[in-house]
Amino acid sequence: MRKLTPKLTVGLVALTIAASAAAIEPGNWEATTRATDIQLSSEIPPQVADMMRDAMGNRTFSNTSCVTREDIDGAPERMFEESGGDCRYTEFDMSGGTMHGVAQCDTDQGTMTMTMDGTYTDTSYDMTMTMNGDVGMGPMSMTYEVTGRRLGACS
Repeated sequence: MRKLTPKLTVGLVALTIAASAAAIEPGNWEATTRATDIQLSSEIPPQVADMMRDAMGNRTFSNTSCVTREDIDGAPERMFEESGGDCRYTEFDMSGGTMHGVAQCDTDQGTMTMTMDGTYTDTSYDMTMTMNGDVGMGPMSMTYEVTGRRLGACS
């Protein structure tokens, strides 16, 4: 199993959004993710928790993906092909300009549940993503703001 990193998460979310609705235009898409809230277990020493919050909370992650017509016509579960099969949807709906999804990811460190809610157009999206679980250090919750935009044709 792979480690579920913020960079991998950004890529998974970007491909899911772009690949899951016929209204989305194929092309080069950029996703930007910023942590807005990080809650860590009280079992983690305070100095380590502060270091983790600082490392994750003061960073913006960006990813660019080429989304093809084939991606768009496929099921949203295709995004998890990049996760080595470690993630799966338990809920997904993207219609009428709104989206909602819940995915479960099993990693070497533990299980995380990712919930995504937001809005989209054919060339952009804006959503909140919350990840909850225990990845070996006790329960934790991370909330991210995710924005995406179509940059143009794939190169």
